[in-house]
Amino acid sequence: MKVWGAHGEFCARHQWEVIVATLALLACAASVERHGTGTRAERCAGWARACPGLEAEYQAADAVIMTFVRCAALLYAYYQVSNLQKIASKYLLIIAGVFSTFASFIFTSALASLFWSELASMKDAPFLFLLVADVARGARMAKAGWSAGEDQGKRVGKALSLLGPTATLDTLLAVLLVGVGGLSGVPRLEHMCTFACLALLVDYLVFVTFYPACLSLVADFASGRKEMGTDGPFSETDLKPNPVVQRVKMIMAAGLLCVHLTSRWPWTRENGMIEGSLTNDFKSGSHENVLFHSYVKWFSMSADYIVIATLLCALIIKFIFFEEQKNWIIDMNDLTVKEVVKRNTKPKFSVGEDVKSDMQTQTDALLNCEESEWPLLSPSSSAARLNSKKRPMAECLEIYRSEGVCTSLSDEEVVMLVEQSHIPLHRLENVLNDPLRGVRLRRRVISSRFQTEAGIKQLPYLNYDYSKVLNACCENVIGYVGIPVGYAGPLVVDGKAYMIPMATTEGALVASTNRGAKAIGTRGVTSVVEDVGMTRAPAVKLPNVVRAHECRQWLDNKDNYAIIKEAFDSTSRFARLQEVHVGVDGATLYLRFRATTGDAMGMNMVSKGAENALKLLKNFFPDMEVISLSGNYCSDKKAASINWVKGRGKRVVCETTISAENLKNIFKTDAKTMTRCNKIKNLSGSALAGSIGGNNAHAANMVTAIFIATGQDPAQNVTSSNCSTNMEVCGENRDDLYITCTMPSLEVGTVGGGTVLTGQGACLQILGVKGAGVRPAENSARLASLICATVLAGELSLMAALVNSDLVKSHMRHNRSTANVANVANDMTLKVPKL
Repeated sequence: MKVWGAHGEFCARHQWEVIVATLALLACAASVERHGTGTRAERCAGWARACPGLEAEYQAADAVIMTFVRCAALLYAYYQVSNLQKIASKYLLIIAGVFSTFASFIFTSALASLFWSELASMKDAPFLFLLVADVARGARMAKAGWSAGEDQGKRVGKALSLLGPTATLDTLLAVLLVGVGGLSGVPRLEHMCTFACLALLVDYLVFVTFYPACLSLVADFASGRKEMGTDGPFSETDLKPNPVVQRVKMIMAAGLLCVHLTSRWPWTRENGMIEGSLTNDFKSGSHENVLFHSYVKWFSMSADYIVIATLLCALIIKFIFFEEQKNWIIDMNDLTVKEVVKRNTKPKFSVGEDVKSDMQTQTDALLNCEESEWPLLSPSSSAARLNSKKRPMAECLEIYRSEGVCTSLSDEEVVMLVEQSHIPLHRLENVLNDPLRGVRLRRRVISSRFQTEAGIKQLPYLNYDYSKVLNACCENVIGYVGIPVGYAGPLVVDGKAYMIPMATTEGALVASTNRGAKAIGTRGVTSVVEDVGMTRAPAVKLPNVVRAHECRQWLDNKDNYAIIKEAFDSTSRFARLQEVHVGVDGATLYLRFRATTGDAMGMNMVSKGAENALKLLKNFFPDMEVISLSGNYCSDKKAASINWVKGRGKRVVCETTISAENLKNIFKTDAKTMTRCNKIKNLSGSALAGSIGGNNAHAANMVTAIFIATGQDPAQNVTSSNCSTNMEVCGENRDDLYITCTMPSLEVGTVGGGTVLTGQGACLQILGVKGAGVRPAENSARLASLICATVLAGELSLMAALVNSDLVKSHMRHNRSTANVANVANDMTLKVPKL
């Protein structure tokens, strides 16, 4: 591998030397002396007359067969050249590939004229060479070489290190396989097979020398020696051979080698076999070079050549004028765009600004168009590979039932099975083994079934990793909604500065929070976090109040509680039961299990543990009936005093002091005004309204924005937004502001749920709390403290805006689109009747 890599890198770095040397050798091969003396010349002329079947080839049957073979060779060559077009530029890379093939043929003909003159005079040699030449191998090399940037030598070298051993084995196997024809005893077939073996060897040598140099030169010309990006189409896994296939090839090569070793090669016959009659015939013939006569004879006007010439001209005209004209920049990034859609990442560009803008525009257009339109832009996309012909329902259903999946069915066929209720709409991702395709087909069915095509098309769905959504975050997926993410900060919490990501569509929210962080400044926020634990409260019913009382007393016993705790804790590595608080309503008991859950938010953990504890409890109280796993005594996603009093999740308290100077310069107010407003608004006003946990200005704003950004459950903002904001004057001159925010039921986690999604995981990474911490609940506790500190910053800014009447002004500036306002104004104008 290292030898091949060094050789490829050498050819790529010395591109001009390799190309010039190849051209020089090509010129020498093309100018091989046409008049020979001695045995070689005698063999050339003698063999020409030793084959009396030459003229017979123009007979009707032979002409039809050879015409078919030649046409097949041209069509196969056209197919391989078209594959090169899919890799990159329509002309540049094709020129290099065709020229390398042409050079291989010239070298082969020259060697044949020097050593095997009877091979060089064969008029079907070009067509035979087209059938054995492997242009697709060059296309695979181009996939790696085309993405080369300034250090294209290493890229091409790496590609050759992967392709070299495979190409060597393939060439050896092909030579041995074709060489079997040389054992047939049929002179013409022996000559054709010998020429094919020689062509394979020469083409292999050109492939490992001339072609890498051409790729490097074309990459330099195409990119203007600008780096095309590190995430280009080159992928080592795409070029690595299948080990099973390689093993089979080696076994076949060994077997064929044994055949050749145990057989008699045609060219090892006794001396004089070729020379005898050939030399005698030569003496009465012309002294002109047989190869020259062959070239002249190729252009003779016969019926078969008219067919060949017509087909060749038609293919050339079709390729130049009727093939789809693809923009060169799209060609360069076609594979990159498809890899972007597959891996859900956008490509990186580092070319000129004008080119970058054009490339980005075209990439975005491709990523946001319907995948059904891709075949026009990306012939090798998954949609284009599927058979467009719709098979009968019975055949499609049989394929689906036998395979258990629909990977071999076309889109039309899958939709047909869905419409006939053979495939549930919610299982498309599973039966297709392709989440993106499943979402695309579901959109198609839904838009057709409910006539919502216009709306479905407006909902984006590409460039998203649905594999993380499946069976984790959402079902019946038809797309995703993008929410802008802003940042507030730097916000200093416990001595460290953070940039707080906030996902929101409410203008002025991020700006307001950012203003609060600015007022806090380097003094920062101090936080205290207590892991209260997540709760789940099943409702169980006993036959009567006496049995209910007995059950409650049984749970209050420490020994019995230990048994319940053991059963609860056995369901998870992290869930640890802290308390079972019992609420009573007649003969119904509400068992509020409270447990710590590590860095996970923990609802599923606690539910699983509570269910197992109830199974054990039923052994002691067989007459107990479990009414519901959740009896709303938890209480989850509902305003409840129990969470305000006893806590749920994390209990966090944050504090800071704002100097009189910052109050004046940033908020345009003072401590006494802020304190007075907080008492009347947040305390008295909330009490008068009967609010539960609502002693704050707008804590839910910051909580929800961070929840959405970091993959928390947004519905839990009901409980998590419980907050008591308190303000006091302080300082020597009693003009500084001391503020605290107490949040007793902040429900957060840094593992599980929506935290696995790419964007949400990135926001957690920004905060440095992604995943599990070194100590249990370390990261989730830090996230809770950051949320509470952000709430404190938002509380400060809003209270200051309220006392200064800045609220409406800021929302008019940040929360109203000029275009929308103009549209509304126009609509109102149109609706006003004319007087």
